[in-house]
Amino acid sequence: MEDAHTNPERGRRAFREAVESTGHAIYWTDTTATIEYVNPAFEEQTGYTAAEAVGSDASILQSGVHDERFYERLWDTILGGEIWEGEIVNQRADGERYVVEQTISPIADDGGEIVRFVAVNEDVTERREYRDRLERERDRFASLLNAVPVPLVLIAFDRGDPCVEQVNRAFDETFGFAADELEGAALDPHIVDDARREQAREINERVRRGEQVRREVVRRTAAGEERTFLLTATALDGESSTECLATYLDITERERARAELERRTEDLEDFANVVSHDLRSPLNVASGYLDLVADEHDSPHIDTVRSAHERMRELIENVLTLARQGKSVDETYPVSIADVATDSWSTVETADATLDVETTRTIDADEARLRQLFGNLVRNAVEHGGSDVTVTVGDLADGSGFYVADDGPGIDPAERERVFDRGHTSTESGTGLGLSIVQEIVDAHGWEIVITESAAGGARFEIAGVERPDR
Repeated sequence: MEDAHTNPERGRRAFREAVESTGHAIYWTDTTATIEYVNPAFEEQTGYTAAEAVGSDASILQSGVHDERFYERLWDTILGGEIWEGEIVNQRADGERYVVEQTISPIADDGGEIVRFVAVNEDVTERREYRDRLERERDRFASLLNAVPVPLVLIAFDRGDPCVEQVNRAFDETFGFAADELEGAALDPHIVDDARREQAREINERVRRGEQVRREVVRRTAAGEERTFLLTATALDGESSTECLATYLDITERERARAELERRTEDLEDFANVVSHDLRSPLNVASGYLDLVADEHDSPHIDTVRSAHERMRELIENVLTLARQGKSVDETYPVSIADVATDSWSTVETADATLDVETTRTIDADEARLRQLFGNLVRNAVEHGGSDVTVTVGDLADGSGFYVADDGPGIDPAERERVFDRGHTSTESGTGLGLSIVQEIVDAHGWEIVITESAAGGARFEIAGVERPDR
């Protein structure tokens, strides 16, 4: 059977048909860069007809983007008998630039001398534009990450292990790794100790399921230092997530300060307990002997001494309460306002005062501290409103909390900002601690307190932000 080897003319015809039907632009030149042939794809790609191109120098395709040195290196390669491959920006006949991946192959005769060069061009303009756009977006994303002062890391899950795709500058500075040290590497082996690997795996699994995780964690820096972070890991593509963005807010100093505050508070409470015990013992002895004296003698001074003893007991309780200041309420339970107010009333010297409870509401609170709040407010009302004052406990109209009001002289608006200050008092017998303790109890619960005027013209303390058990 006759083939291209036995019939060269047929072989050349078949080759020419293949070249002319291919989708890539193909042309060849002689050794002086004069174009000898172009295929139809060349015409379509460049806008030059075969008649315009053949006989012209290949430089008609140059766009001016590349310098002379670029073309010198290209010619040095092909004149040396080697194939040149690369990306090049050309220019169409209408002046529009386009990008091609070009391969130029030298063709030699039977004697080994190079006689022409064949160039194959694939138009990759759209691919180049997409790549450039992708790089711009990547650079923009990196700029956004670096603008955030909190350590950020973009993570991809590879077979379950979180691998670093990108970190911001704050992450590098906080953890101390080189800019490219973590890229592409598994994150956990670098920053998670063996003892915390199980916790890290649990976090990873939750994020991979599409959950957002927010948790305090301890992580290791490149220098081996352990620091505490508030980690927030957010899946980027919903369920069965393959990527997540994690932020590491460094709260090490805050945690150290909190631990130191707790230690000092405990020391202060221990000190207060010791002092209070040492004060109560002689006070109990003095009160006992005062009762014996009262049985044997009738003197107006006995009541004065007894009042002083009661004031000392109040001071002791206030010292213990202030020693606990700053402690938040960890656990609350449903508490009846009416029951606590009534119980508190029975523990305070109220003389001929009257309690009017107009609420049946139940709230979430620490019962012991709520009882102390009512006790201090009742004592304040009696001290300033007189022995026959009426104290009313009721609900706020908007349902956000409760109030304690009296029909005494009230509090001057100019003084309302100061009455919660420790040591502030308007009576000679006052300690200046009662209302400051009320403020501490309100703060510990996360509530708010304000002073207004009651319907009877007295003082009205409104406590808002109070939660109900069913909410």
